[in-house]
Amino acid sequence: MGDGVLVEDNIWAASLEVYIRNWKWVVGYIFLAGGLALLNRFIHINSGASIFVGVMVSSFLAIPAHIAVLTQLDPDQVSDWLKERPKAFFTFVKRCLLLGFLGAIGPLAFGIVMVIGGIRPSVAMLAALLVWVLSGIAAFAKWGTMLPAVIADDDQTLAVAGQRGSKVFGYAFPRLLISFGLLTVLFVAILMLLASLLGIDPKDSSPASFILPVIGAMIGAYQIVMTSVVLSRSYLRAQPAARRMADKSLLSFRT
Repeated sequence: MGDGVLVEDNIWAASLEVYIRNWKWVVGYIFLAGGLALLNRFIHINSGASIFVGVMVSSFLAIPAHIAVLTQLDPDQVSDWLKERPKAFFTFVKRCLLLGFLGAIGPLAFGIVMVIGGIRPSVAMLAALLVWVLSGIAAFAKWGTMLPAVIADDDQTLAVAGQRGSKVFGYAFPRLLISFGLLTVLFVAILMLLASLLGIDPKDSSPASFILPVIGAMIGAYQIVMTSVVLSRSYLRAQPAARRMADKSLLSFRT
């Protein structure tokens, strides 16, 4: 298969392919994320620390997903890749936190303005949440290629990432709208439906309530993989020379 197939094939199928190929990393993420969610029930974790740990756990899965698109490495070789580049992981984590900060500036200011303007706090919070999702998607579409750039050992600056993002924003934004927006809605809807059908109280400490964090982690893992696939494809589209790195064969369905 040529480079074009890697970039153009169906995002759902390609993400599932990467998800399955990296099943060991997916299982590890589910254990870590699910365990963190359960731990948070019994021990109140500072919100800042929770965000940082959550980003680190997500990075353990996102990096193998990026590697799957950008290189010919087998999933079992990812550990060796990380050992050879000890700074890469923490650089990746810092870039993720920076992207999250960029995506949060707009909705925070928006929410404050609405509250000052006399809008009811509940309405302001709902509107700010919507703006936060769209702002986060826009931030990742604009600057998100700095993440695969870490894997490709390419220029990782915000300015260069912004230039790449300008080239591929139209490609990345609608696809990130799926991974950030649609999958988040499905994620919440599925958990609420399961809780209702099984009569599970998320705040309860019964064994049945432990199912929800695990299922949530499974869906979250696919969400991380899809986001990584979109960003790596965006990087390849913006960097034609880098496409030669990617001769892996994903599924060839069209979007």
